[in-house]
Amino acid sequence: MGLKELIKPPFWACYSQKLRQYIQKPRSVGAFSEDDAKSCALRLATGESGDTDAGNWMCYHWLVDPNDGIIVDAKYQVYGESILIGLAEASAGLIIGKNYDQAARIHIEVIDHSLRDKNDTPAFPSEAIAHVSIVTEAIKICAQKCMDIPIALSYEAPPVSGASPMEGEGYPGFENLSLSQKIAIIDQVLDQEVRPYIEMDAGGVEVIGLQQDQLTIAYQGTCTSCYSATGATLSFIQQVIQAKVDPKLQVIPNL
Repeated sequence: MGLKELIKPPFWACYSQKLRQYIQKPRSVGAFSEDDAKSCALRLATGESGDTDAGNWMCYHWLVDPNDGIIVDAKYQVYGESILIGLAEASAGLIIGKNYDQAARIHIEVIDHSLRDKNDTPAFPSEAIAHVSIVTEAIKICAQKCMDIPIALSYEAPPVSGASPMEGEGYPGFENLSLSQKIAIIDQVLDQEVRPYIEMDAGGVEVIGLQQDQLTIAYQGTCTSCYSATGATLSFIQQVIQAKVDPKLQVIPNL
């Protein structure tokens, strides 16, 4: 074993405070039965991933509305390293209130972002990617078991479910940057704060132009036909841009 491995901090020290809190105080551990689902007139969907022999395994239990595919509640069982608890807790908070199609789009960047204490610091080390894959695979298996449930053709899906409000005073010295530098900063913020969430709904956003205090964006994918593109989604994007880039910027969609 080399010196780097010997002095490397334990994984716990590399976890964000949010991730540690989820591990120490889990709320969604458990399971639902078919009787539980029937008593609420809901669909039970379960999904297992991982391997107990390999040391890490989890099973998700969803209660799903059979009329619109919305995940009403979620619980999980885990076996293995403690980080699985934190990841399962975080993903449960993200998927409850979403439909199964949205839940199936959750990926590592979305989970990581929801657990970060600071925007520029990952919530967990790269070694935890395998654990994230176990969680996302269990989510996909649950979603596949709901494919026969119809989803509303249009539904309002804010990019963030239960996320804390954005705080910040903008990017230091933003006004003194060149146009290309400003666009680069805006794109970086969108990459970190917005695009991972919008991708959950098979959508996207790109910068069209920046003139004085007006930022023009264009939606892509499902965002082009979603009525929240001028409501909850637009409000979220402007909140992010004003907190992380410049409080004076107004975001205008190119519809």
